Amino acid sequence: MRIFVQAFMLLGAVIVISTLGAATATAQPTYEEFRHCLDSPTQGNRAAGDGWWSRRSAQEQRYMIELPCEEKYIVAICVFLYDPDLKGCTNKGVARFRADRHCAAQGHEILSAERAACSQEYVANFKPVF
Repeated sequence: MRIFVQAFMLLGAVIVISTLGAATATAQPTYEEFRHCLDSPTQGNRAAGDGWWSRRSAQEQRYMIELPCEEKYIVAICVFLYDPDLKGCTNKGVARFRADRHCAAQGHEILSAERAACSQEYVANFKPVF
């Protein structure tokens, strides 16, 4: 049950980030790269998105830029949750995300013992991205 609550929290944070996300024309090129990964870059408060980005540390910005689009939200979640270990939080989130994709591709049913074992093994052998 706890995993479902965490999943809903992650989804909520992604929605919040998406609404804040559109950039202004004068924003840094790196923010533009991040903005293009959002669901709807033409909607939202452009000034709020630019302001949100400018409040991110260099480390937060770097992590968001270097991850593929489908994983950028993981850094935003770690920021949103005020996790003091941004690197560890991001690596753990990426490992779980990639494990889920890997195990689904292997054909394991969601919430099955096989999927759980596959995910656990994948995460245990995962080489951190940062």
